[in-house]
Amino acid sequence: MLKFSSFLVAVVLICSCTISAEQENRLNKQLSKFIKAHNDNNTLEYAGLTHPLVVKYYTSLGDSSFITHFSNQSGENEVSFNDPLFRDMKSEGKWIERKYTVNKESYEERNKNYELYAVSSDGGNNWFFLTEDDYFQQKIPLKRRLFSK
Repeated sequence: MLKFSSFLVAVVLICSCTISAEQENRLNKQLSKFIKAHNDNNTLEYAGLTHPLVVKYYTSLGDSSFITHFSNQSGENEVSFNDPLFRDMKSEGKWIERKYTVNKESYEERNKNYELYAVSSDGGNNWFFLTEDDYFQQKIPLKRRLFSK
């Protein structure tokens, strides 16, 4: 009986951390749009795909902070995200977080691993994104942070 109970608990835990194929497809499309908007310096789309609390935080700091944060500077300071790789997923109820590693490349650095976080508060139907800097910024009042540094 103990083995069956352990097996049942394991199945429930595994199933509780999955999303449907439709939700997975939606997430992948949104992640691609987020990375493309960042790399193409499409500030409005990039901000639109970023978690609303991040946008609210940088808006409260003023126009120059918002523009600096959400624009991918041109010239030698331009930064691009490439090759997203799924790393981990955690959930609590309808709150789901996924961690991805991307190659962050700029004039100064090549192939630096950098993390992006996808967050859904409605069970995987809608996704917003945070960079690792924003995810761990304690001044941004996320409801939860399931990953630690």
